[in-house]
Amino acid sequence: PLELEIGFGNGEYLARRAELHPERDFVGLEIAWNSHKRALRRLAEPPKKTNVRLLHLPAFPALKLFFEPNSLSNVKCLFPVPWPNERHAQKRLFSAKFLDLLANRLKSDATFTIVTDHEGLALWAMDRARESTMDLKLFESDDLKLDTKYERKWLSTGQKIFYHLTGRKIAHAELGREDFDQMRSTISYLINPSDYHPQGRGEEPTIVFGDLIYDYQKKQGLLSTKVVEDQFVQKFFIKISQQPDGSHKLAPAFTSQVYPTYGVALALELAALREPKTLGQIGPDPAKREIPWDEA
Repeated sequence: PLELEIGFGNGEYLARRAELHPERDFVGLEIAWNSHKRALRRLAEPPKKTNVRLLHLPAFPALKLFFEPNSLSNVKCLFPVPWPNERHAQKRLFSAKFLDLLANRLKSDATFTIVTDHEGLALWAMDRARESTMDLKLFESDDLKLDTKYERKWLSTGQKIFYHLTGRKIAHAELGREDFDQMRSTISYLINPSDYHPQGRGEEPTIVFGDLIYDYQKKQGLLSTKVVEDQFVQKFFIKISQQPDGSHKLAPAFTSQVYPTYGVALALELAALREPKTLGQIGPDPAKREIPWDEA
């Protein structure tokens, strides 16, 4: 069985669970690198916990890219950042869209748990769940016994009530096409490096192009690129290389860590000075000479 903890903090709860249940596998998600270092030290302490993997990514892209449908047996999120101000509401994790993605990844009998000290976040998550394929129930508790850093912190400041949300999926959300096996680097006959001004896009996925650094002797350059989709930001370089026939090949630079998302595929199309395609159109075009992603 595969369990997921979203936002594992210093890793103490994750390490305890892994030690208590060696028959299960665990994945922890966290965006703070210092938390990863602390968690790795805990996992390495005897007895070494070999049934845990950590991902240094936000929850939405991690779930979308690295987990299959119906793969998770248990998901917990303990004391997430509440983002209490309304102007920060878009940063809250438990949107209806996220809950649908989570429902798709959960097994039919899997459980999902949120624990928070913030009543506003609990009520907000309950409202979002009503618009999704997740069924959440809200309980108040004064005795969690999770023994986590933030539980101890809030107890020491006099916090009496904690909000415990638990639930299951009530339907399997179908998310449409999710594989990107068809994403390609591309060949463009339209690029003139001395007068090259690719246009990004403002709607999601948002794509912003920066400067092009081009070496006219080597006939290749790097285009600074930023792609934002589902609160996931990727910054990388698109390598543009002139081919013997005068065309240019475009692909993410080898040194860039790029996850092959729809937004990245669109960025390659726009950088090639083409009209952006829909998700269903991304892939080989028999009218154009294109190179498979794994060969690029």
